[in-house]
Amino acid sequence: MSVKEIESAVQELAAAFNKMDMKAVVNLLSENLEVFDHVPYRFDNKKQFADFLTPAFAGIASASFGFRQLSCRMINDGAAVANAYDTFTGITKDGKPMTLHGRTTLVFGKEAGKWKIVSAHFSPLPKG
Repeated sequence: MSVKEIESAVQELAAAFNKMDMKAVVNLLSENLEVFDHVPYRFDNKKQFADFLTPAFAGIASASFGFRQLSCRMINDGAAVANAYDTFTGITKDGKPMTLHGRTTLVFGKEAGKWKIVSAHFSPLPKG
């Protein structure tokens, strides 16, 4: 198992968001997922987070999402962590622009031979 595999999984997540392909995003998640997001509560499993993401993206006409300063580390053969700064820009279906800058931590676990996100934490960067 290598850092390159984790980097690839992180880029796959960004690509799925860029295509606004929520099915592809959800396929990268563990059933046992836990997420802390910008919203003021925790998601305790894949279904809860998917139920949040799908309607959230339904109001977006176009989106661009990416990571910078990506740092990936292997914990062991079956676990890894990725940290990065993220940027999301989009246009809502009613024409309003959106820009969010944040920090992301993704914890990956190997499940049935595939890397899955088992924990995620997204936090906004302070406005300066």
